[in-house]
Amino acid sequence: MKHTSLVIVLIALLCSTQAEAQLFKKIKNKVERKIEQKVDQQVDKEIDDVFDGEKKEKKKRKKKKSSNPEVDDTSEMETTTPEVSFKAYSKYDFIPGEKLVAYEDFSNDMVGDLPQKWNTNLSSEIVTINTTPGNWMRIGKGVGVYVFSEIPSDIPEDFTLEFDIIYDFKPDSWAFKRHLNILLSDLEDPNTYMGKHNQGKNFAKVGLAVGSGSGRGVFFTKKTPNKGLNMTSKSYPIPFTKKGTPYEIIHISILKKGTRIKIYSNEEKVIDIPRAAEPDILFKTIRFESEITTENEHFYLNNIKFATGVNSSDRLFENGSYQAHGITFDSGSASIKASSYATLKQIAQVMKANPDKSYTIVGHTDNDGSDSVNIPLSENRAIAVQKILKKEFDIDSSRLQTLGKGSSEPLSNENTVTAKAQNRRVEIIQL
Repeated sequence: MKHTSLVIVLIALLCSTQAEAQLFKKIKNKVERKIEQKVDQQVDKEIDDVFDGEKKEKKKRKKKKSSNPEVDDTSEMETTTPEVSFKAYSKYDFIPGEKLVAYEDFSNDMVGDLPQKWNTNLSSEIVTINTTPGNWMRIGKGVGVYVFSEIPSDIPEDFTLEFDIIYDFKPDSWAFKRHLNILLSDLEDPNTYMGKHNQGKNFAKVGLAVGSGSGRGVFFTKKTPNKGLNMTSKSYPIPFTKKGTPYEIIHISILKKGTRIKIYSNEEKVIDIPRAAEPDILFKTIRFESEITTENEHFYLNNIKFATGVNSSDRLFENGSYQAHGITFDSGSASIKASSYATLKQIAQVMKANPDKSYTIVGHTDNDGSDSVNIPLSENRAIAVQKILKKEFDIDSSRLQTLGKGSSEPLSNENTVTAKAQNRRVEIIQL
């Protein structure tokens, strides 16, 4: 307003007539309106800057959130393909069998009930855990045997078995026994001798122990009628030591190929026995066995997968295409799980060995949800695989076509948990 006063004084000195006085008045009013207009514009700008800054910050937070591969946000998948680091899994060489035979996630079981497809001599129930999604089978105090009915009673020589396990107690607290075992045996029927562990003349046992009085770690035991061939082995992966963490998901993977058995805890290979079974012995059954001596302490199981078709790299595209069940994603997203590393590496090795070949990567989903969701999801998963093959394994993306077919080409038309798991897959077609 100082400028206004100065202008007024100057005009007053120069103007003396009535006409000049009227001119002075008009100029004064115009100057004041101009100044007020400038002030209003400056205030408006400052207000806009505040709101624009908030909008930009919201967009920044939203972008940051959508780039998190753990977020299940299908609306963002059309424009972004999450990337994962495979560094921790660079030495992981476990590849699931090509043919998924049995899968269990307890999604068809009611919370509080016994699992429908399991037989046991003790008890178990389906529960939820507030730290992780899904239904889980809870195993508590006692000596138990658990048989999953969808695992065949005459298992083939070569197979893979995977599952997730959680425990709800402090691993450094004392307990005489907290064991969960996986028994491979020549027992004809896994539902016989349900009250006893270690049944069969020949067996191989994988033991997971988080006790104190009877030890901690991952065990392997081989028993035959020839005592000279028997053996034991033990490893100490962190989740099964005092440094383990309650309610942390531990992924256990077991591969049997011929006489060899490999055992993995998460990404770490903890036991590898070349002669874990005798050449003339075929294991016929698989069952879980538990022994917990403390009240209110439990193991929890989920995502149990039994697969056959354990092929070497040179047979990967023997039939022209490969059903890569070992490539897995976070639920409802195109974020590839790091445990897919070994499968992707094997595929990349074949591609490098055949530089004149091109490939089509086809994403498939189960029939849950509509085509408007499943087709874009399957397309984005195929694109995610293409990007990882280029980034991590240096496969020229010009050799890799992508396609999403949603649920239009199921491997099985059954409406079971196993059938849906079979249909959720990435197919690699050699052209």
